[in-house]
Amino acid sequence: MPISVEQPKSIKISSENSDIIKVSVVKGGTDTKVVVLNQAANNNISVAGAIGAGPAGATGAQGPTGAQGPTGAQGPQGDQGPAGADGAAGAQGDQGPAGSTGPTGPAGADGAPGADGSDGAQGAQGPAGAQGPAGAAGADGTQGPAGPAGAAGADGADGGDPVLTSAITITNNDAAFAHMSSPIASGTSLEAVVRDILEKYNITSISLQNVSRALENTDGSYASFVNDTNGETVEVGRGIKIQGFDYNIVDNTQTADTSVVFYENNSVLESGFSDDNAAKTLSATITRDLTSQSTRSYKVTAIDDGSGTDNTITSGSMSFRWYFRVRIGSSTSTAITSDGEAATLWAQLTAPLNSLVAQGDFQTSGDAGMDTQGKYTWIAYPNAWGAPNQILLQGVTDVLSDFESPVNYNLTNEYGVTTSYRFYRSTYDDAFAVGQTLKVDF
Repeated sequence: MPISVEQPKSIKISSENSDIIKVSVVKGGTDTKVVVLNQAANNNISVAGAIGAGPAGATGAQGPTGAQGPTGAQGPQGDQGPAGADGAAGAQGDQGPAGSTGPTGPAGADGAPGADGSDGAQGAQGPAGAQGPAGAAGADGTQGPAGPAGAAGADGADGGDPVLTSAITITNNDAAFAHMSSPIASGTSLEAVVRDILEKYNITSISLQNVSRALENTDGSYASFVNDTNGETVEVGRGIKIQGFDYNIVDNTQTADTSVVFYENNSVLESGFSDDNAAKTLSATITRDLTSQSTRSYKVTAIDDGSGTDNTITSGSMSFRWYFRVRIGSSTSTAITSDGEAATLWAQLTAPLNSLVAQGDFQTSGDAGMDTQGKYTWIAYPNAWGAPNQILLQGVTDVLSDFESPVNYNLTNEYGVTTSYRFYRSTYDDAFAVGQTLKVDF
């Protein structure tokens, strides 16, 4: 049942007998309206009008704590917790009494014999036995020294110096008499004939000790002169200057005084040098600057006239060689289409083969570059040499078909010589293993 109070001062709600709700609305003074409701009407109460604007009253003191309710029944027992860590080991107990002795085991094997004892003292010598029969006679002793020489006999008569009473013509063609002059003149002493037979004249010898030469540098200048004892191999176009030589004659008392001659390729370069075994200087320095494969050989000669007959003695040769350069190597380049690209590739092919080679076969062993993915094996040599018969792998297998068709381009070396070169490229990269031999066979 609705009630209406305008601007109530307070509203009080209380309960009676647990099922009666009592609402008191106080407007002011003693003006109070009371409504009593049962529980069924507890959601139908409405109070109209706004609450007055007076200040809220202070919070009342907290009431006393109610008495503690009875303890609830005990809950079920929880699961057992995990086992605790093992405790420390207890101290060792006292040793128990010794057990009784077991039965005796079988006897062990005999030990190794002991070392021999030292010899006992020697016993006393027994009595001497009876003398045996006499032995056979001993061998004869060595002969004693010879007695002093007897007095010398008187000298015999002088036989003189026998000579040939007539000339002898040598008809024996044996080489043992080839050094003798025929006929042997009448009146020649027999001693001279015998000596001529037995004391054959020995012709002396000559050797070329060194050649004084200077090599051209890549800038066109020349290095200092040095005494070369072995000769040189240089690239075509590189200049060599020669200013002199040194030689040795084993017995220069047997040679003509100014008979030494200096040769180049068996042609006289200069003659009239003395045989005094001293270094010689040419009247003019010579320069050799060869642009094709070539060889220049040098030697000296002299005249041995000590036997009365002129014999030419000749030294061994010392050679200077001009060869073309060949290369085998690896590069990532797959093709070249001009002289410029050929020169760039040529500069990369410095290993494993970069050598001066006489026209003909050449070979090398594979290196890491030839055994690398993305790198091809290239072979380059003068085009004038022509096509090879085969390219041998390990000296057995022909792998020429594993190279692309060759291309030809011009290269100019460091000494200004331009040459047409032939280039071969392997069909596949990583073509050859390290250490495998590769031979270009013409």
